[in-house]
Amino acid sequence: MPNPCDLCGETDSLDIPGDPSGKIRICRGCGFVHVKERRSLAEVAAAWTDIYRSGGYDPEWPGVKARLFYVAEWLDQTIGLRGKSVLDIGAGNGQFLAYCRDRGADPIGLDPDRDNVAKINARGITCIDGWASDDRLAPNGQFDIVTLNWTLENTADCLAVLRYAKRCLSPGGYVVVATGSRILVPFKKPLKSYLPLDPNYPHDTHCFRWSITSLARAFKAVGLMPIDNGNDFRDRDEMILAAWAPETDPYWTIPDEAAESVHNHFSSWQTCFP
Repeated sequence: MPNPCDLCGETDSLDIPGDPSGKIRICRGCGFVHVKERRSLAEVAAAWTDIYRSGGYDPEWPGVKARLFYVAEWLDQTIGLRGKSVLDIGAGNGQFLAYCRDRGADPIGLDPDRDNVAKINARGITCIDGWASDDRLAPNGQFDIVTLNWTLENTADCLAVLRYAKRCLSPGGYVVVATGSRILVPFKKPLKSYLPLDPNYPHDTHCFRWSITSLARAFKAVGLMPIDNGNDFRDRDEMILAAWAPETDPYWTIPDEAAESVHNHFSSWQTCFP
C-alpha cells in the first residue's frame, strides 16, 4: 500500500520524469525520492535472493568490487580501521569485510541470504544469517563501525535499519552509509540505466534514492549526526556519509530540498543524458 514519506510524513508527491511506472516519487514536502508502494521487509529480501541467484546482481562484478575497495580505503583514511570492530549489514559475499580485514579490522557480517553467509564464512570471516533486527548483535552495542554499503536503499524501512545500526554501536562508534551519488549532482550515467524502463519491474527492491541532504535527514531522524560532509561525492559515483550518536538528539537543522528542484534535475537528466 502507498506509504507517506519516510522522512517527513508528507503524502503528496511528484512524478519522476523518465519513470514509465510512476512508482518512484518525489516527496512534495522534503524532496525525498522514494517508492511509495512496497512489500514487506521479508518479501524484499526474498526478492534480492532471487536477483542474486538469477545473476541479476553479482558482487564479483569489477565495478562492485572497485566501489567497495574505495569505501574501505576511504574509511581507513577518514576514521581508521586497524583494531576496529566492523559490522557490515547486507554483507553480500563478504568482499568489503575482506578489504576491512586486510586493513587490520575485526569484521563480522549480517546477511539474510544463506548462500552469502556460507561464502563469507568460507573466507574465514564470521557472518550471521539474519535481518537488521537481530538481537544477537544489537543489544551488546559492541561495534566501532557499522556499515551499510548499497544496502540502505534496498530495504523496505530505511529508518528502522538505521535505528538498528545505531543500536549496534559501541560508545563513540560510527554508522557509515555508502550509496550511489545521483541526485542533484552532475549526471554520471544514462537515465535509462538508473530508472528501469519496464513498468512491471519490482521497484521496491530499490525503495530509496539518496541525495546527501536526504541521507543527512535520515541520520537526524534516528539521532545520528554526520561527522563531516562526506566524500567527494559530486565528482564520484560513490557517496559516503559517516555519523556518530551524540548523547542527546542532534539539534542541528537540515533544510528540505525543493521537490521542484529535484523534479527539474530529473527533467534535465532526461533531456541531456537519456
